[in-house]
Amino acid sequence: MRGHGLNGPPTKRPAAGEARAYPGDMNSKPTEIAREGLEAWRKGDFETIEEILDPNVEWRWFEPGEWDCHGRDDVIRTLRERYDQGFARGELEFRDGGEQAVIVVSHPSEIGGPDWPSETATVMQFRNERVVSMQDYRTEAEAIAAVEQR
Repeated sequence: MRGHGLNGPPTKRPAAGEARAYPGDMNSKPTEIAREGLEAWRKGDFETIEEILDPNVEWRWFEPGEWDCHGRDDVIRTLRERYDQGFARGELEFRDGGEQAVIVVSHPSEIGGPDWPSETATVMQFRNERVVSMQDYRTEAEAIAAVEQR
């Protein structure tokens, strides 16, 4: 069974960052919102995470499968599982993904061990200051290439 970024099956993939901006603050940038949400995750503050996720948010792995998340509740459930597994302690790197996107690079094997990938990258898409989609990629290079094709 395969996994991914923060969402895939717990046997293979996940990962885990500070700013104050989300719905309501029209001057917020996606990177600030992403940092705030991931910092909230590190602290176990799932209420803040819920505020920045669109109710219909989608979180997809590299390949479609049962580990894909459809809707805020599904994403929150997966983030709680990863939090309980310790992945919120992982280091994250934030990359510009364009005007309404952020690339978040993680290193799941540092927390989960050798069964987890050494690197994953998630492209977070925003609309109206909320996360509307997250797409996982095997590497930062794959995520950057996908963003450049948009």
